[in-house]
Amino acid sequence: MSRFLLHSDVIADYRGTIASPGAILLEGNAIQAVGSPQDVGHPESAKCIQLDGMITPSFVNAHSHLDLSGLGPVPQTESFAEWLVEIVRPIRLDSASIPEHVRKGIELSMAGGSRIIGDIAGTQLAAEIVASSELLPVSYVEVIGFGRGQHAAKEKVLGIPDQFDISPHAPYTCSLEVYKACFESGKKVSTHLSESTAELEFVQHHSGDIFEYLTKVDAWDETVQPWREHPIDVLLHLADGCPFLAAHLNYIEDRHLAMIANSNMSVVYCPRASAYFGHVDHRWMELVAAGVNVALGTDSLLCLDTPDRISVLDEMRLLYKRDGEEANLLMQMATINGACALGIEPSLVTMSEGETAGLLWFDGIESMGALLDSSVQPQWAIPRQA
Repeated sequence: MSRFLLHSDVIADYRGTIASPGAILLEGNAIQAVGSPQDVGHPESAKCIQLDGMITPSFVNAHSHLDLSGLGPVPQTESFAEWLVEIVRPIRLDSASIPEHVRKGIELSMAGGSRIIGDIAGTQLAAEIVASSELLPVSYVEVIGFGRGQHAAKEKVLGIPDQFDISPHAPYTCSLEVYKACFESGKKVSTHLSESTAELEFVQHHSGDIFEYLTKVDAWDETVQPWREHPIDVLLHLADGCPFLAAHLNYIEDRHLAMIANSNMSVVYCPRASAYFGHVDHRWMELVAAGVNVALGTDSLLCLDTPDRISVLDEMRLLYKRDGEEANLLMQMATINGACALGIEPSLVTMSEGETAGLLWFDGIESMGALLDSSVQPQWAIPRQA
C-alpha cells in the first residue's frame, strides 16, 4: 500500500485552517497524520509531494442527475412544465444513450471535485453504472406513479436491489401510497419537494402548468385526488419521523421552519438550479438558523453554467458572493452536511485521521475566502487507490 507525505501552504476543511504550512501522511486512502510539517515528520517510507496552495477534502454533491448530462447546459424554456416536456422527456425516452450520458456525468463530477454524490438515477441501469465508477455514490432509483399507475410503482419499490436507495420523484408524480411505500421500504429516501409554484398549484388544486403538462403527454389520471395541503405539510406527516432528503424547497411558509427543524428531513439547496428557473429569496439561511441540516447540490448539468464540470464549489461561490455568507459555513454545507444528508460517515470529508473520500488541491490558494473569491478549479492531490 502506497504512502505519501503531502506538504502544502494550507490544509483546511469546514472548521477552517487546520495547519499552515501543513503536512498530511496518507497510507492508501487513509490519513495517518495531519498537522504542521514538524508534527507529522518525514517517515522514510513515504513519497514526499509538495503542493503549493491549499488542500481540502472532497466535496459532497447531495443532489444531482448524472444521467441528464448528455446535452450539457440548455437555455431555459418559458415554463417549468415546458422544460419537462421539451428537454427532459426526450432524454428519458432515449434509453440507448443512458450509459454515455451517465459516464459523462461521472467524469464532470470528478472534474468538479465531488467524489461523494447523491445521484437520482432515472433507471436501474444508470444506478449500476454510477455504482461501478470511481465515485462514492448514494444512488437513488427514481420511482413515478399515481392513480392507476401507483400499483406498478409500489411493486418497483419492492424490486429495487439492496445496494440502491429510492427516490419518489415529486408530489406531482407520486401518490401518497407510493410515498408511504418508499418510507416503509427501509431504504434511504430522496425526493424533490416544494420546487415550484406549479407544483403547489397542482398538489393543492389540480391546476396550473404541471396539470397542463400531464394532460399534454397523456399522463393525466382522473382518479387522482388533490392533496389540498402544502406538500411539505403532507410529507412531514406521512414520513412520521422517517429520515429523508428533500431537494430544493424553494417555496416554504413560516411554520415550516420549526416543523422541518423538528423532523428528520435534510434539505438540499441547489442555488444555480433555483436561479435558472427564476426562483428567488430562498430561505436557506433561515433553515440553517433554525437548526436544519442544509446541504448543497447541483441538480442536473442541463441547468448549470459550467459545461466542463459539475461542482458544488460553484454553488458555494455563488452564495459567498451573492449572500455574503461565511466561507466555513458554506464548506460545511458542501462537505459534512451533505454526508449526513446522504447517511455517509462525515469524517470521510474532514481533514482528520482515518479513511478519506479524497483530497483536493487548489493551486496558489491560501485561505477559504480566497478560494471562494477565485476561479481556481480543484485538482485531485493523488489518485484514490482501488
